[in-house]
Amino acid sequence: MIHYLQLLNTQQDKDKFVALYQRHFQPLYSTAFEMLKDHAASEDVVHETFLILIDNIDKVDEQESMKTWNYLATIVRCLCIDSLRKQKKTILRDMELENAWAASDDDIESEFIGKEMTEQVKSLIQQMDYPYKQVLLLQYYNKMKGRDIAETLDLKPENVRQIAKRAREQLKKQLRERGYI
Repeated sequence: MIHYLQLLNTQQDKDKFVALYQRHFQPLYSTAFEMLKDHAASEDVVHETFLILIDNIDKVDEQESMKTWNYLATIVRCLCIDSLRKQKKTILRDMELENAWAASDDDIESEFIGKEMTEQVKSLIQQMDYPYKQVLLLQYYNKMKGRDIAETLDLKPENVRQIAKRAREQLKKQLRERGYI
């Protein structure tokens, strides 16, 4: 409670907050728990509700009115819904990870071939001459745009496009010779 009170400026606001906290904490907690079915998450939601109340303490006039209860209960419900949505996203993400681990042998083989080809491409690029090597490295591994590459290598943008095209053709030719494409 002390942490909350430190966030308020006037004694009048502090007194109002204490009265609201004492009157509404337990009913708000019950509301949150009813939705979330989790003690820790319910406490977090009620805590966040009172932090929101601190920012909007001037909107609350009567401490024991139904309007005040509806205001606080609405905040709790919205925060609970947000929390449930986050949980749902986490569950979906976890399910996607599980599905990724359940990949078939074909998927694993394809992934291995893809990694092998990636390593081969890197090796072939490293063997290229200037400026082909630099343009491809900057373009694909550093994710630079043609204008930026031209500026970095002190070339014209049209030259960078032409160099990149020729370098890709060389790369395709070498990959074809090695049986990758």
